[in-house]
Amino acid sequence: MIATLQINLTNIKHNWSYLNKLSGKDTQTSAVLKANAYGLGVREIAPILWEVGAKSFFVATVEEAVELTKYLPKKSTIYALNGYDDRHKTAVDSHCIIPVLNSPSQLSSFLNNHSRKKACLQIDVGMRRLGFQTNELKQCHQLIKSLNLDLIIGHLSCADDAHNPSNNISLQYFKEKTSHFPNVKRSISASHGILLGQKYNFDVTRPGIALYGGVREKGLLDVINIQLPVLQIHYLEPGEGVGYGLSYIAKDKKKVATLFGGYADGIMRNLSQNGFLYYGKDPCPILGRISMDLITVDITHLRVNPDKLTLLGKQQTINDLADKAGTITHEILTNIGSRFSKSYIN
Repeated sequence: MIATLQINLTNIKHNWSYLNKLSGKDTQTSAVLKANAYGLGVREIAPILWEVGAKSFFVATVEEAVELTKYLPKKSTIYALNGYDDRHKTAVDSHCIIPVLNSPSQLSSFLNNHSRKKACLQIDVGMRRLGFQTNELKQCHQLIKSLNLDLIIGHLSCADDAHNPSNNISLQYFKEKTSHFPNVKRSISASHGILLGQKYNFDVTRPGIALYGGVREKGLLDVINIQLPVLQIHYLEPGEGVGYGLSYIAKDKKKVATLFGGYADGIMRNLSQNGFLYYGKDPCPILGRISMDLITVDITHLRVNPDKLTLLGKQQTINDLADKAGTITHEILTNIGSRFSKSYIN
């Protein structure tokens, strides 16, 4: 018996189309496929996003970009967010990959190797991770002007909080710095940025987590369903414990199901005695500690002995689980284990 992960490609296409409508008719909606499409399978997801209308794509590394070229038409545009160095020369020469240049050293390296190839420039608009700083933009202005510059991007720090004043500060800074490059496309909005309104959307938007159901927004659909098989059912008598450390002690008689799945599959230990799985609409509390491969769950209240329980589905979405685990949906998705049997609905 094995745990199953079902991925709804139709809903991913719906989510892209919904975000595309929000972005406006003059904005190109791309798709972010880094980390193997957030763990869900870039080979399967990239073609359906191309089919629905995405023509440009973002990944983290040049290595991810090279892999992505296997699944998309040659006329697609692929950006590598984490930059460029000399070891990427052959890959960029051989494929239609556009590196995002984040620093003066990356800029120099790129120009030394590719004087005519397209490039993307990132401006740090406040997050202080990657991107050119104010003084670097000034110092490198002539070199940047010599680029075959395809796109300028920024990344909002607080777009998931629509009322945070840093969003507008970043927007105004981005507009001011990109005004020196009037004929170059611009992009500052990822998933949450799109929801801030069209003034943030410019020429290109970069939805990622929202495509996969990881943003609470009424127009977006859930994408994944995870079910864990029941390996064994037994009883706990009053005073007996379960799991490592016997951290749960039964106060009365309990029927317990032991399920395949654990922290090796991305099911976080802080859901121990805090999370639930579901049998239909009925919540089944997790008892004791989640271990590497196994979870024990209270099914005393069920009228039947289930053969599987649902971790993610209609009753508990990825957003619900992230809230319960005290994390973000990105971490839930990218931690989903490789041991699950993966299937796709289209």
